[in-house]
Amino acid sequence: LHQGMHAEPPCAVTLSLDPATFSFFGTTVTGLQFAISGCQYVMPQFAFGGGWYSAVYLTNTNSFSVSFPVAFFADAGTPLSVPSVGGSSTTVTLAPRGTTIIEAPNTGGLIQGYVSILLPTGVVGYGIFRSSTPGIADQEAVVPLSLAGTSTATLIWDDTSYITAIAIANTSNIAETIAITLLDNSGAFVGSSSVSLQPNGKTEAVLRTLPGLAGMVGKRGSASFTAASGGSVAVLGLRVNGSAITSIPVAAQ
Repeated sequence: LHQGMHAEPPCAVTLSLDPATFSFFGTTVTGLQFAISGCQYVMPQFAFGGGWYSAVYLTNTNSFSVSFPVAFFADAGTPLSVPSVGGSSTTVTLAPRGTTIIEAPNTGGLIQGYVSILLPTGVVGYGIFRSSTPGIADQEAVVPLSLAGTSTATLIWDDTSYITAIAIANTSNIAETIAITLLDNSGAFVGSSSVSLQPNGKTEAVLRTLPGLAGMVGKRGSASFTAASGGSVAVLGLRVNGSAITSIPVAAQ
Protein backbone atom coordinates (compact mmCIF):
# COMPACT_ATOMS: atom_id res chain seq x y z
CA LEU A 1 0.00 0.00 0.00
CA HIS A 2 2.82 2.38 0.88
CA GLN A 3 4.54 1.77 -2.46
CA GLY A 4 1.31 2.36 -4.35
CA MET A 5 1.03 5.84 -2.90
CA HIS A 6 4.14 6.86 -4.87
CA ALA A 7 2.66 6.07 -8.30
CA GLU A 8 2.92 8.93 -10.79
CA PRO A 9 -0.22 10.50 -12.33
CA PRO A 10 -2.33 9.59 -14.24
CA CYS A 11 -2.17 6.38 -12.25
CA ALA A 12 -3.32 7.87 -8.91
CA VAL A 13 -6.85 6.99 -7.86
CA THR A 14 -8.73 7.03 -4.57
CA LEU A 15 -10.33 3.77 -3.51
CA SER A 16 -12.51 3.03 -0.48
CA LEU A 17 -11.63 0.18 1.83
CA ASP A 18 -14.31 -2.10 3.16
CA PRO A 19 -15.64 -2.25 5.87
CA ALA A 20 -16.56 1.42 6.20
CA THR A 21 -15.62 1.29 9.90
CA PHE A 22 -11.97 0.41 10.31
CA SER A 23 -9.86 -0.06 13.45
CA PHE A 24 -6.54 1.72 13.08
CA PHE A 25 -4.06 1.46 15.99
CA GLY A 26 -6.92 1.24 18.47
CA THR A 27 -8.84 4.13 16.93
CA THR A 28 -12.11 3.49 15.10
CA VAL A 29 -12.37 5.43 11.84
CA THR A 30 -15.48 5.53 9.66
CA GLY A 31 -15.32 5.85 5.89
CA LEU A 32 -11.55 5.47 5.78
CA GLN A 33 -9.96 6.01 2.35
CA PHE A 34 -6.47 5.51 1.01
CA ALA A 35 -4.92 6.99 -2.14
CA ILE A 36 -3.47 3.90 -3.81
CA SER A 37 -2.15 3.43 -7.30
CA GLY A 38 -4.20 2.43 -10.29
CA CYS A 39 -4.12 2.88 -14.06
CA GLN A 40 -6.51 3.17 -16.98
CA TYR A 41 -6.67 0.01 -19.08
CA VAL A 42 -8.48 -0.65 -22.34
CA MET A 43 -9.91 -3.72 -24.03
CA PRO A 44 -9.62 -2.36 -27.59
CA GLN A 45 -12.22 -4.68 -29.12
CA PHE A 46 -15.56 -5.39 -27.44
CA ALA A 47 -18.15 -6.89 -29.81
CA PHE A 48 -21.48 -8.57 -29.23
CA GLY A 49 -24.34 -9.74 -31.44
CA GLY A 50 -24.07 -10.82 -35.05
CA GLY A 51 -22.16 -13.96 -34.07
CA TRP A 52 -19.90 -12.35 -31.43
CA TYR A 53 -19.69 -12.58 -27.64
CA SER A 54 -17.32 -10.62 -25.38
CA ALA A 55 -16.45 -10.80 -21.70
CA VAL A 56 -14.05 -9.25 -19.20
CA TYR A 57 -12.74 -11.21 -16.20
CA LEU A 58 -11.42 -9.30 -13.17
CA THR A 59 -9.88 -10.51 -9.90
CA ASN A 60 -8.97 -8.55 -6.77
CA THR A 61 -5.73 -9.93 -5.31
CA ASN A 62 -5.83 -7.44 -2.42
CA SER A 63 -6.81 -8.29 1.15
CA PHE A 64 -9.38 -5.46 1.10
CA SER A 65 -12.42 -4.63 -1.01
CA VAL A 66 -12.15 -2.20 -3.94
CA SER A 67 -14.62 -0.42 -6.22
CA PHE A 68 -13.76 1.04 -9.63
CA PRO A 69 -15.53 2.31 -12.78
CA VAL A 70 -15.89 0.55 -16.13
CA ALA A 71 -17.01 2.52 -19.21
CA PHE A 72 -18.01 1.37 -22.70
CA PHE A 73 -17.45 3.40 -25.88
CA ALA A 74 -18.81 2.93 -29.41
CA ASP A 75 -16.54 3.21 -32.45
CA ALA A 76 -17.78 6.79 -32.94
CA GLY A 77 -16.47 7.73 -29.49
CA THR A 78 -19.92 8.05 -27.95
CA PRO A 79 -21.05 6.08 -24.87
CA LEU A 80 -22.00 2.52 -25.81
CA SER A 81 -25.02 1.05 -24.06
CA VAL A 82 -24.46 -2.61 -23.17
CA PRO A 83 -27.83 -4.26 -22.39
CA SER A 84 -26.37 -6.86 -20.03
CA VAL A 85 -24.83 -4.04 -17.96
CA GLY A 86 -27.87 -1.79 -18.13
CA GLY A 87 -26.07 1.23 -19.57
CA SER A 88 -22.79 2.58 -20.89
CA SER A 89 -20.93 2.35 -17.58
CA THR A 90 -20.94 0.44 -14.33
CA THR A 91 -19.11 0.30 -11.02
CA VAL A 92 -17.46 -2.98 -10.11
CA THR A 93 -17.02 -3.85 -6.44
CA LEU A 94 -14.76 -6.77 -5.62
CA ALA A 95 -14.44 -8.37 -2.21
CA PRO A 96 -10.96 -9.35 -1.00
CA ARG A 97 -9.70 -12.06 -3.40
CA GLY A 98 -13.01 -11.78 -5.27
CA THR A 99 -13.59 -12.38 -8.98
CA THR A 100 -16.24 -11.10 -11.38
CA ILE A 101 -17.17 -11.27 -15.06
CA ILE A 102 -18.79 -8.67 -17.32
CA GLU A 103 -20.50 -10.37 -20.26
CA ALA A 104 -22.03 -9.16 -23.52
CA PRO A 105 -23.98 -12.10 -25.05
CA ASN A 106 -24.33 -12.85 -28.76
CA THR A 107 -27.78 -11.34 -29.16
CA GLY A 108 -29.17 -9.20 -31.99
CA GLY A 109 -27.11 -7.39 -34.62
CA LEU A 110 -23.39 -6.74 -34.38
CA ILE A 111 -22.33 -3.96 -32.01
CA GLN A 112 -18.65 -2.96 -31.72
CA GLY A 113 -16.72 -0.71 -29.39
CA TYR A 114 -14.19 -0.92 -26.58
CA VAL A 115 -13.97 -1.00 -22.79
CA SER A 116 -12.12 1.43 -20.51
CA ILE A 117 -11.37 0.33 -16.94
CA LEU A 118 -9.78 2.30 -14.11
CA LEU A 119 -7.92 -0.69 -12.73
CA PRO A 120 -6.51 -0.29 -9.20
CA THR A 121 -3.24 -1.89 -8.17
CA GLY A 122 -3.84 -5.49 -7.15
CA VAL A 123 -6.74 -6.00 -9.58
CA VAL A 124 -5.87 -8.07 -12.65
CA GLY A 125 -7.89 -9.20 -15.61
CA TYR A 126 -8.23 -10.04 -19.27
CA GLY A 127 -10.87 -10.13 -21.98
CA ILE A 128 -12.40 -12.92 -24.05
CA PHE A 129 -14.27 -12.80 -27.30
CA ARG A 130 -15.98 -15.65 -29.11
CA SER A 131 -16.96 -16.03 -32.75
CA SER A 132 -19.94 -18.26 -33.54
CA THR A 133 -20.56 -19.34 -37.14
CA PRO A 134 -23.15 -21.98 -38.12
CA GLY A 135 -21.49 -25.27 -39.04
CA ILE A 136 -18.15 -24.31 -37.46
CA ALA A 137 -17.05 -24.89 -33.89
CA ASP A 138 -17.00 -21.70 -31.80
CA GLN A 139 -13.64 -19.91 -31.81
CA GLU A 140 -12.36 -17.97 -28.78
CA ALA A 141 -9.40 -15.68 -28.17
CA VAL A 142 -7.99 -14.10 -25.02
CA VAL A 143 -7.67 -10.32 -25.23
CA PRO A 144 -4.96 -8.71 -23.08
CA LEU A 145 -5.89 -5.40 -21.50
CA SER A 146 -3.88 -2.49 -22.94
CA LEU A 147 -2.46 0.29 -20.79
CA ALA A 148 -3.95 3.65 -21.76
CA GLY A 149 -1.92 6.85 -21.83
CA THR A 150 0.74 5.62 -24.27
CA SER A 151 1.29 7.31 -27.64
CA THR A 152 3.01 4.44 -29.52
CA ALA A 153 2.31 0.72 -29.81
CA THR A 154 4.14 -2.03 -31.72
CA LEU A 155 2.93 -5.45 -32.82
CA ILE A 156 4.52 -8.32 -34.73
CA TRP A 157 2.55 -9.51 -37.77
CA ASP A 158 2.79 -12.57 -40.02
CA ASP A 159 0.89 -12.42 -43.30
CA THR A 160 2.78 -15.27 -44.99
CA SER A 161 -0.15 -17.69 -44.68
CA TYR A 162 -2.32 -15.75 -42.23
CA ILE A 163 -4.29 -12.51 -42.01
CA THR A 164 -3.64 -9.79 -39.44
CA ALA A 165 -6.57 -7.71 -38.21
CA ILE A 166 -6.38 -4.77 -35.82
CA ALA A 167 -8.52 -2.69 -33.50
CA ILE A 168 -7.25 0.83 -32.73
CA ALA A 169 -8.77 2.96 -29.96
CA ASN A 170 -8.10 6.66 -29.44
CA THR A 171 -8.41 7.01 -25.68
CA SER A 172 -7.78 10.77 -25.83
CA ASN A 173 -10.47 13.44 -25.52
CA ILE A 174 -9.27 15.04 -28.78
CA ALA A 175 -9.43 13.88 -32.39
CA GLU A 176 -6.31 11.97 -33.31
CA THR A 177 -4.54 10.66 -36.42
CA ILE A 178 -2.78 7.34 -35.91
CA ALA A 179 0.25 6.84 -38.16
CA ILE A 180 0.99 3.22 -39.10
CA THR A 181 4.41 2.07 -40.33
CA LEU A 182 5.21 -1.49 -41.43
CA LEU A 183 8.68 -3.05 -41.57
CA ASP A 184 9.51 -6.54 -42.82
CA ASN A 185 11.57 -9.19 -41.03
CA SER A 186 14.83 -7.57 -42.17
CA GLY A 187 13.74 -4.15 -40.90
CA ALA A 188 13.10 -2.82 -44.41
CA PHE A 189 10.19 -0.45 -45.02
CA VAL A 190 7.03 -2.17 -46.32
CA GLY A 191 4.44 0.59 -46.27
CA SER A 192 2.69 3.28 -44.27
CA SER A 193 -0.85 4.44 -43.68
CA SER A 194 -2.94 6.39 -41.22
CA VAL A 195 -6.39 6.40 -39.66
CA SER A 196 -8.27 9.37 -38.22
CA LEU A 197 -10.26 8.81 -35.05
CA GLN A 198 -12.78 10.95 -33.20
CA PRO A 199 -12.20 11.72 -29.50
CA ASN A 200 -12.56 8.37 -27.70
CA GLY A 201 -13.19 6.76 -31.08
CA LYS A 202 -12.14 3.37 -32.41
CA THR A 203 -11.79 1.53 -35.68
CA GLU A 204 -11.09 -2.04 -36.77
CA ALA A 205 -9.76 -3.38 -40.06
CA VAL A 206 -7.76 -6.08 -41.78
CA LEU A 207 -4.33 -4.47 -41.75
CA ARG A 208 -3.44 -5.25 -45.39
CA THR A 209 -6.63 -3.51 -46.63
CA LEU A 210 -5.56 -0.08 -45.36
CA PRO A 211 -4.18 2.24 -48.08
CA GLY A 212 -0.47 1.68 -48.59
CA LEU A 213 -0.22 -1.61 -46.71
CA ALA A 214 -1.00 -4.19 -49.41
CA GLY A 215 2.73 -4.94 -49.69
CA MET A 216 2.65 -6.89 -46.41
CA VAL A 217 0.97 -9.88 -48.07
CA GLY A 218 3.32 -12.88 -48.05
CA LYS A 219 5.66 -11.26 -45.52
CA ARG A 220 6.14 -10.94 -41.79
CA GLY A 221 7.48 -8.11 -39.70
CA SER A 222 6.47 -5.38 -37.25
CA ALA A 223 3.98 -2.54 -37.25
CA SER A 224 4.14 0.66 -35.22
CA PHE A 225 1.09 2.77 -34.38
CA THR A 226 1.77 6.34 -33.28
CA ALA A 227 -0.62 9.07 -32.18
CA ALA A 228 0.53 12.00 -34.31
CA SER A 229 -0.53 14.62 -31.74
CA GLY A 230 1.02 12.71 -28.86
CA GLY A 231 -2.33 11.50 -27.58
CA SER A 232 -3.19 8.05 -26.26
CA VAL A 233 -3.62 4.98 -28.46
CA ALA A 234 -4.52 1.38 -27.57
CA VAL A 235 -4.10 -1.38 -30.14
CA LEU A 236 -5.17 -5.02 -30.34
CA GLY A 237 -3.85 -7.37 -33.01
CA LEU A 238 -5.72 -10.45 -34.24
CA ARG A 239 -4.28 -13.32 -36.24
CA VAL A 240 -6.76 -15.15 -38.47
CA ASN A 241 -5.93 -18.66 -39.68
CA GLY A 242 -8.94 -19.97 -41.56
CA SER A 243 -11.70 -20.11 -38.97
CA ALA A 244 -9.24 -19.90 -36.05
CA ILE A 245 -8.45 -16.58 -34.39
CA THR A 246 -5.98 -15.57 -31.71
CA SER A 247 -4.87 -12.26 -30.24
CA ILE A 248 -1.46 -10.72 -30.87
CA PRO A 249 0.13 -9.04 -27.85
CA VAL A 250 1.09 -5.42 -28.41
CA ALA A 251 3.99 -3.61 -26.76
CA ALA A 252 3.07 -0.07 -25.70
CA GLN A 253 5.69 2.68 -25.44
